[in-house]
Amino acid sequence: MKPRISIANTGDRAALAEPSARQRRTRKPGIANTIAQRAAIVTWLCGLGAISTFMPYLPEAALPDSLRWLTGLASHWQWLYAGLAVIGASLTACLRPGHPWQVLVPLAMVAAAWLHQSPQAEARTALYQSAATLTVASANLNFERTDHAPLAAWLLSDDAPDAIALQEFTPSAMAMVNRPEVLAAYPHRVLEPSDDQFGLGVLSKFPITSTEKVQPADALATLKLRLVLDVQGQKLALTAVHPMPPISAAYAQERDASLPLEARLLADSGLPGILLGDMNDSPWSTGLQATAPLRRASSLAPTWPNLGGWLSILPLDHVLVTPGVRADGAGWGMDLGSDHRPVRVRLAL
Repeated sequence: MKPRISIANTGDRAALAEPSARQRRTRKPGIANTIAQRAAIVTWLCGLGAISTFMPYLPEAALPDSLRWLTGLASHWQWLYAGLAVIGASLTACLRPGHPWQVLVPLAMVAAAWLHQSPQAEARTALYQSAATLTVASANLNFERTDHAPLAAWLLSDDAPDAIALQEFTPSAMAMVNRPEVLAAYPHRVLEPSDDQFGLGVLSKFPITSTEKVQPADALATLKLRLVLDVQGQKLALTAVHPMPPISAAYAQERDASLPLEARLLADSGLPGILLGDMNDSPWSTGLQATAPLRRASSLAPTWPNLGGWLSILPLDHVLVTPGVRADGAGWGMDLGSDHRPVRVRLAL
């Protein structure tokens, strides 16, 4: 004979079916809550990463020089921090709307870091319509490439710059720029090819009236080209650089010393001036921040790495100008198949 289980009423049935408050508290969170938690973590990590741009300014007692360069590396990734923070904050706000501080605080950190960037050059206005103008560009060619047909196509196109600085300029690139049609387009040039990453070249449609090749003083330093161009009767100082990447504290310190030095020389020259090249630094890091009074004529558009011509993360290639030189538009140049995207800027002197 089977035992009978008697349920007194429907209320008892509901009590048996409904979990207690304690059971509800101990249940695993739902998928929405899990996503919100992880999105909040990502947003906070982006906020903390973004404010690394302020860390190099801490006193040495708080941040030894041996670690300062690492915070500089972290400061370069502001585009990534901003993008991920917006996504993470949006998910957190939608899935956990009752916790606004989990969104607002890290977003404020990202915004503060984003605004802490090297200053932008003044824009050209109607007052400067009659000023001497030129288009300048900077392109890291990638020393491992031997196919320079895209560069030749750009230099011979209607969109070609008036002057261009070439980094990682190799003998194979030298052979290309010495082709008769390129030589006719750019009759003025200073070329220092090298088989490694530190060859430099400058091509110009305007006459070059003065040249100084600054050879590296030691293993940390790199070649620099200091020129003076004659642009429609206006003298223009132009310096092309490619400092070492900051893969160690010593390399970072050399970069942070050499960029401000070249900036000061241009600012003190008494001429309108341009400092351009792959600077291995971003607008949120110490090297570029210290180039005042020069200002950034190039945009914040990322230039490295060049992933298929459609995605880059870090803006490492720049055109800086002395006060009084106005920017009249900036962007990427033609994709050359390198790991860097060229930058192209229109300037009014």
